[in-house]
Amino acid sequence: MTQASSVGASAVHPAPSSHRYPSVQFVDCALIAPEAWANGAGVTRTVARRIGADGVADWRVSLATLDGSARFSQFPGMDRTLVPIDDTQVELNVQDGQLIARSTQPACFPGDLLVWTSGMTRSTTVLNVMTRRDACRAAVTVTTHSRRITPAPAQLLISASGQWRVESSLLSAVSLGSMQGLWVEGRVEELDLCPVAPGSRLISIAIHLIPH
Repeated sequence: MTQASSVGASAVHPAPSSHRYPSVQFVDCALIAPEAWANGAGVTRTVARRIGADGVADWRVSLATLDGSARFSQFPGMDRTLVPIDDTQVELNVQDGQLIARSTQPACFPGDLLVWTSGMTRSTTVLNVMTRRDACRAAVTVTTHSRRITPAPAQLLISASGQWRVESSLLSAVSLGSMQGLWVEGRVEELDLCPVAPGSRLISIAIHLIPH
């Protein structure tokens, strides 16, 4: 199956020494151009995505700006995970209840549902992960301390705050400032994630394909 990957325009640069490692890309979220939500109710920035052979996104990672009350776009057949970038929480109203997304605790919900926010007093940026239910699944975690991970087939690391150092046995150390990240694909060696500054938070997005 032929697939295409893409990242936010002007936001991607090779990581140090990555001319030898084409499966590692550096992402600067501050350089990603904004675009309108599918329903026109807000602004989003696409960090990375993979398009399936049928032209539909198998997965997509984006940054959305929430400013006051807003109704989320509905995406039937997709699963979504949302985590605030700021050290805050976002209350999500859904058809059958309420969810709370915190800066260290993502909220997960089906994209088929009607979801909206209300009562927000200030603009907030959230990381939004969407996966096509029959194609792949995502595990989104937030870490504040040093750890070692085995990357998924597609792995994104986004520094939500502070500064991080990422390295492996084959990859020279890469420094990530706030709102910078790495997109890693097809690597099998373990990655060491180390905070450099106090109060640092790193969002890890592991995307696994579902075998058919």
